[in-house]
Amino acid sequence: MSKKTQTQLTGSDIASGVITYELKQPVTIDNTEYKKITLDLLGLTGEDMISIEVEMTMTNVTVMNAAELSKTYLMIVASRAAKIPYEVLKRFSIRDLSKITLVTQTFLMQE
Repeated sequence: MSKKTQTQLTGSDIASGVITYELKQPVTIDNTEYKKITLDLLGLTGEDMISIEVEMTMTNVTVMNAAELSKTYLMIVASRAAKIPYEVLKRFSIRDLSKITLVTQTFLMQE
């Protein structure tokens, strides 16, 4: 993928399945600075999907509709795709998380 900011992502960029997202509000968590994350959504498998569902069940997260519409589900998917713990990702700013989950959802729902 060419170097683009997250606001310049196109459908084909997202369809590639590997997206680098530059945080609008970089954060330092446990002595690690996060300025950008790379989501390797294409690298996820059905095993990841099952593990995500198990994780959601163990943390008492209930999805009332399609999982792909749940922000919690999308955050867990994004954390796996970025290879960072969900506990870290959920400490990102709401603005960044909204964009990250939107990109994740778009990838999952594209035909």
